[in-house]
Amino acid sequence: MTKYLEALQKAQFQYDAAFHLLTVTFPLVKDPKLLIGILSNILTSVENSLDAILSYERQLQLVPHYLDNFQSKFNVFRYKSVKRNKIDPALIQSIETVQGLLQLHKQSQIEFRKDDRLMICDNDFHLRQVTVPDIRRHLDASKSLLDIAGKIVNRKE
Repeated sequence: MTKYLEALQKAQFQYDAAFHLLTVTFPLVKDPKLLIGILSNILTSVENSLDAILSYERQLQLVPHYLDNFQSKFNVFRYKSVKRNKIDPALIQSIETVQGLLQLHKQSQIEFRKDDRLMICDNDFHLRQVTVPDIRRHLDASKSLLDIAGKIVNRKE
């Protein structure tokens, strides 16, 4: 099996895990700290989707070599693949937001629950909230990227 098909399967698996956590586990447990795990699964799904697209386009020599980290993949995707594949800029914004929230969570020293939201405080004590509707919107964006990746990879097969 080729690298891009494996990446696409991994992306689908991570998406399914995030979807299950959001729709089944979170309503039962009602713990907002679970939202960070869902965001992590979403970002992993996005990274694997990007890897599938870029591996396929790299095989066709449409994109240059890139490093094996998220930022490098994301930059190559943003500047080389988005226009060619007519991808919505809102999708790019959603990916940046998810990555920013996870980075903020890693760097933050204070986080707390408030109702069904998770509040994350940065070093300057500015609050960012993570809510279920926001997560659902990012999950939908992840699904649309997964669908786009499937269409791109399966063009010739």
